[in-house]
Amino acid sequence: MLKTWRLTLREADEAFQAGDLKTACRLIKERELTDFLPGKRLANKVANKLADRAKSAACRGELNTAWREFDEAIATSGETGALLKARRQLLDTTVGEITNHLRSGDARTALATIEALEKRKIGMPALSTLRQVALHIQSAANLAKRGKFVEAETQLIAALKLRPDLHEIEQGRQDCQEKAAATRKLTEELHRAMSAELWSEAVALTDQLLELAVESALAHKVRQQAWAKVGAQVADSQALPATCAWSPKSRCVASDLETACGERFLLWVDGVGGYLVCLADEIVLGQAAPGNRIDVPILADISRRHARIRREGEGYVVEPLHVLRINGKPIQSKTVLADGDEIEVGIGVRFRFRRPHALSASARLDLVSCHRTQPYADSILLMAESCVLGPHWQNHVVCQAWEGDVVIYRQDDDLYCRALDAIEIDGELCDGRGRLQNNSHVSGNDFSMSLEELDRCTSQPLL
Repeated sequence: MLKTWRLTLREADEAFQAGDLKTACRLIKERELTDFLPGKRLANKVANKLADRAKSAACRGELNTAWREFDEAIATSGETGALLKARRQLLDTTVGEITNHLRSGDARTALATIEALEKRKIGMPALSTLRQVALHIQSAANLAKRGKFVEAETQLIAALKLRPDLHEIEQGRQDCQEKAAATRKLTEELHRAMSAELWSEAVALTDQLLELAVESALAHKVRQQAWAKVGAQVADSQALPATCAWSPKSRCVASDLETACGERFLLWVDGVGGYLVCLADEIVLGQAAPGNRIDVPILADISRRHARIRREGEGYVVEPLHVLRINGKPIQSKTVLADGDEIEVGIGVRFRFRRPHALSASARLDLVSCHRTQPYADSILLMAESCVLGPHWQNHVVCQAWEGDVVIYRQDDDLYCRALDAIEIDGELCDGRGRLQNNSHVSGNDFSMSLEELDRCTSQPLL
């Protein structure tokens, strides 16, 4: 026997009283209870409660959740005066969040939020202005990455004309002026070092340039030339023990050994940089020194085995073996890493932890201090199932000049490379996919890269 609308109304009211708004909304809409006055009253109460939850979510910064709650409220009772008022408040909160993102320089999130509002057919003059400001800030950030600080300053001046109340933009403009002056000075010193063939000095200067502009074409080009000149002088600390004479007393017995540190290789991307790729689930960071067989050797005054980073499921955990700070705070136990965390090893050796690609568990460690790994690398890639290279900001390796993505991925015990178009691996043409060897060279229409195998670590002594 079919339920009467009164029985359904009572069920919906019981769900509402119990705080189960989802069930209440479903019952109201399924039986069209708003056709009856008691049902309409209940629908208004449910919708107002949803609007209150939307306000609370917006105050917590959960804008997507807030708008979902508000949409459900409208679908339940229609546009009432109370909901229209709540909509205005939610819009004001959202615009405030967009403005806060712009103040912090996060134009990407600001634009995504604006786009979400525009999809709702919300026409606000303030929204159009904020979009223009966000585009100028985003353009300035992209130009600054490439070292074009004068052009970046021009974009920020345009943004200031639209929103002169955003004083953070003025601070950004002043930063561009200071960095432009520093870049000019470093560029002059770099040209002098190149003319005199002082390649070690040139490498140090490119490090400073890349701190100012991470995508500086000049710095990357000079670094490639410097690598070609001084690369043979830079050894890998894991290979050093093979050249040392060890007495029998220095040998470690099996009980004093830990698990092998896993495979590593260098990935050289033409026109972009060099990357130390670690395939193991666990890596150890420490001092680059003869006999110290670790995954990420660093030329710095730190302990031989200073910290351990382990991939656990979809996340990463760092374990301090000596003095370690996360975002300036000392830690003494295992800590889960979040995207953007700054890891300070010892005193002043700083890394930025990145999880850029939402569909990959791989991560990246960027050295943000003036220290170097041995062998030298621009970044350390903690490769899980895949490593994505290409022009998009969320890629593990950003290659601005490439047309599309290229993926290095694991399959069984082998590495493969995949691209949208045909690629050439070690001189053989492949139809967009091919298996990689230890020292493969891969090229496509607009890219070229090489793998360089490093010695495997079969055992390492405990501290």
